[in-house]
Amino acid sequence: MSIESALTLIESVKDYCVLFVGDTILDEYHYVRPLGKSPKEYLIPVEFHSKEVFHGGVDAAANHCRAFCKQVEVASVGLITRKIRMIDNIYKRKLFEVHYNGERIARQTALSDRDVLVIADFGHGAITDVVLDNIRNEFVAVACQTNSSNIGFNLITKYARADYIVIDEPEARLAAADRDSPIEDVILKLAKDRCGKFVVTLGHHGAIGWEKGRFFHTKAMSREVTDTMGAGDAFFAVTAPMAKTGSIEDLLLIGNAAGALKCGIIGHRESVTKEHLIEFLRTHGPR
Repeated sequence: MSIESALTLIESVKDYCVLFVGDTILDEYHYVRPLGKSPKEYLIPVEFHSKEVFHGGVDAAANHCRAFCKQVEVASVGLITRKIRMIDNIYKRKLFEVHYNGERIARQTALSDRDVLVIADFGHGAITDVVLDNIRNEFVAVACQTNSSNIGFNLITKYARADYIVIDEPEARLAAADRDSPIEDVILKLAKDRCGKFVVTLGHHGAIGWEKGRFFHTKAMSREVTDTMGAGDAFFAVTAPMAKTGSIEDLLLIGNAAGALKCGIIGHRESVTKEHLIEFLRTHGPR
């Protein structure tokens, strides 16, 4: 692993055409001030101050990739999922959230003839059996998220094959039905006959990757954590096109840097950019 090989890999995808397929999500941050406890109900009264609306889901993932590749397209079908999070106005802590199903969307295109097909599966219905049956691309990268609305029902095992997979540790353990074994055993169980490069993100412990029978681990690079939402998606989206030719060691280094940068951004106010990623790697990467 070296900074120079990572920087070379980043430059190698500048002419790529990438298609992102996944769920359309609107993430709303409603900034509120918590009030005193209701004397008659078990609830949290809050006073509304302001709100921000972000394009999340597959759009947020694709936006991270736009600074690195020549052409990035998005395809999505199904209902728009709207997630409203109540955020403490002072400390930016998330208090609770409400999910709504909105209007139906259909942004469709052929799932082939791209350098990389990236599937950002948030488990809200965009990735149907029809979509899975029509995957013909030469290189396919997949992230399959477990969240509060689909826990136990949106597992990476729904994908018979992929070239590059990124999921977090709870998602991996759920898919393998294995709560206690070393994470390396879990990865081997899931990667066998399914993919060539497999990454499990470990939050503040970094990430572990597997390729050609070997495991590699890198520590987290976060220096200042403002908002962890979407950090794993940034890891995945930035590295997905690079996984076509890059080594797992370089992917872990680049992905952890992308995740660290995302942790410094509230919601989806900004995306990870090539310029900031390179600067971060040069400043905080291995010597």
